Amino acid sequence: MNIVKLQIVVLIEKYKKVTDVAAEMGLKQPTVSFHMKSLESELGTPLFQYRSGRVLLTDAGRTLYQYASRIVALTAEAERSIKQYSSLSSGHLELEASYVPGTYLLPNLASQFIRQYSGLDITLSVQPDTVIRERLRGREIQLAVLHTYDGQDSSFTTRTIARNEAVIVFSAGHPFADIQNISPDQLVLEPWIQHETGSFLQGITDEWAERNGVKVWGHAVVNSPEALKGMIRNGGGVGLCSRTGIEAELAAGLLCFIPLPGVQPEHGEFALAWRKDYTLTPLQLAFAELAAGLPEEE
Repeated sequence: MNIVKLQIVVLIEKYKKVTDVAAEMGLKQPTVSFHMKSLESELGTPLFQYRSGRVLLTDAGRTLYQYASRIVALTAEAERSIKQYSSLSSGHLELEASYVPGTYLLPNLASQFIRQYSGLDITLSVQPDTVIRERLRGREIQLAVLHTYDGQDSSFTTRTIARNEAVIVFSAGHPFADIQNISPDQLVLEPWIQHETGSFLQGITDEWAERNGVKVWGHAVVNSPEALKGMIRNGGGVGLCSRTGIEAELAAGLLCFIPLPGVQPEHGEFALAWRKDYTLTPLQLAFAELAAGLPEEE
């Protein structure tokens, strides 16, 4: 049983067609079929079943898939990691980040890193926080920047990049701009533009409302902080944003903010994260050290 055969098992589960597996692996279809039959003969049990032009895994095949997917992922991880030990003058750093740090923190940080190591390439992908956590746990990625708080996920090692401050945001012409000491009861009388359920900032909103015994009147729900800010700028109500994500609008006088009143929930932080059973390569470690030195916001 070799890695090619295990890759075929993983890809059969993904594509359900031998032709698609062959195309993905750059092999001829008869070669893939040969490896499939060879694997079944080697293990002494049927692994694949053919139905209506599709190839499905048998019960035994699905059991093997659980191991094959991990072995294939570990093999790819090992290859990427070892290649980065040759030199910091070349290489490829892959990062995934949730929306706020990926949009407002990492572009500057990645630019600094490229200037310091001019021969490197960086791939940055912005994903929902929940998706990134699953990809880290599943070994699909090795390094990410999350919006997190202490003790949220014990399977990760984290290194803080910047603290988060969640604030109430409203347009420059909103009546709140002229009011001091707004109470939680006053605040929830306003229509809120809310983040989607399951997002980190919506979690802060829900916890704040529970701690202060109030109910937020949801005026709209959006899955993009940029869309949320746009609606608020146009007088759509109020919303919760990370202070990091509104600096440009504050400087331009387009938005105003106040701290969350009343009993405060945990605001969390932006942190570089990797699995506890994973050792950073020299390239990743260099980036982590640079990220940990990011200046705190004033």
